[in-house]
Amino acid sequence: MESVKLISDEIYDNLHEAIMHGKWAVGEKIPSENQICSEYHASRISVRAAIHKLQAQGLIVTRPGKGSFVLRNRDEGGDLEGIDLSANDYLYMIQMRRALEFTGIELLCSDGTESDFERIEAAYRDMEAALSAKDYVDADFQFHYSIILGSHNPIFVRIYDLCRDILYKYFYEMSGDNRDDNWDNAKRNHKAILEAIKKRDSEAAISIIEGTFEFNYKRLAKYFKKD
Repeated sequence: MESVKLISDEIYDNLHEAIMHGKWAVGEKIPSENQICSEYHASRISVRAAIHKLQAQGLIVTRPGKGSFVLRNRDEGGDLEGIDLSANDYLYMIQMRRALEFTGIELLCSDGTESDFERIEAAYRDMEAALSAKDYVDADFQFHYSIILGSHNPIFVRIYDLCRDILYKYFYEMSGDNRDDNWDNAKRNHKAILEAIKKRDSEAAISIIEGTFEFNYKRLAKYFKKD
């Protein structure tokens, strides 16, 4: 089953590609929110979700009253030394994921369909095949979003959709640039989660994810920004 592509994702994809291909030089202003809304016939919420994802990757900076400007592109390259999450930001996100994702796993393992499992497996295959930070984070996000979809709880899905931009930022900050060469380790963990879910073993899947929470907190401690 194919995932639904949101208008915010389309806007993000097009802006990301334009930045990566040098349409705007470093320091140059990208189109305003109003211009992007008009071009895509999109709401301001959708446009801001796309902008937030670009901010999370350190590609643009938004200056109040002035607009958004390119910080770096493919030619600039480089990894950011820190991340735009504090220790508290990380813990708040973990609390949210426990509340939604762990219950979602229990519902998925109890009542999920083969299509639900196939959707999660497709996201895992995309993680395995990812060669860029964008592709990897897209697949990582889709893996966990597919768990929420598999819960068949429309309120859970709605909450995840509403928080999509901040969740994407969280996933990117953790591993978007393969920080600490962690992609291979993360892929192994996701494979184990997938196998547990396919066996409908919610306890095992939750235990694996809980372990990643603790591991990533320790791994990222030196990068967290100060509150």
